[in-house]
Amino acid sequence: VCCSSAEGEMVTNGMSNYARNGPFANSAVVVNIGPDDFSGISPLSGLNFRSYWEQKAFALGGNSFFAPAQNLLDFLADKESDHITRCTYRPGIKPARLRETLPDYVVESLKKGFRQFETKMPGYLSGEASMIGVETRTSSPVRIVRGEDLQSINAKGLYPCGEGAGYAGGIMSSALDGIRTAQALLKSLET
Repeated sequence: VCCSSAEGEMVTNGMSNYARNGPFANSAVVVNIGPDDFSGISPLSGLNFRSYWEQKAFALGGNSFFAPAQNLLDFLADKESDHITRCTYRPGIKPARLRETLPDYVVESLKKGFRQFETKMPGYLSGEASMIGVETRTSSPVRIVRGEDLQSINAKGLYPCGEGAGYAGGIMSSALDGIRTAQALLKSLET
């Protein structure tokens, strides 16, 4: 699904239906990015880095919200895809070289990881597999510190929870943390 939050930027997310009964495996392969990977000392340097690559993806998708996509085998061979298999992404995909929307070390890490997957799961590398990108956002590396009552320790009345606040690593753990935080909020309202 499209998860863009700024004009002129493209970001995707591999959402799956609740029953996980769709025809496709919607998933992400993550490469670690750290402060040494981007320039600047501003607290927003990481966001600027992310925005740069999301803008490149937007351009590669045709300056629309079409996502750039590439066949997995073509990605590994550094060649452009002339055809991408059917997918669920809406509004659509545009064949592109994803190398153009990822830093070189990310491309090389992905290639290494995909080849390693093939040694553990023969058949993983397939002409049927498509890469749709870019998915530049994962769990938050920042945690908003909260007290035993689950309120922020420095902003009373704020109940940070879930992935964005640094208390979960995905949909299920975010949901559980949300329930726990809502219960704490209700308890504080009762007293």
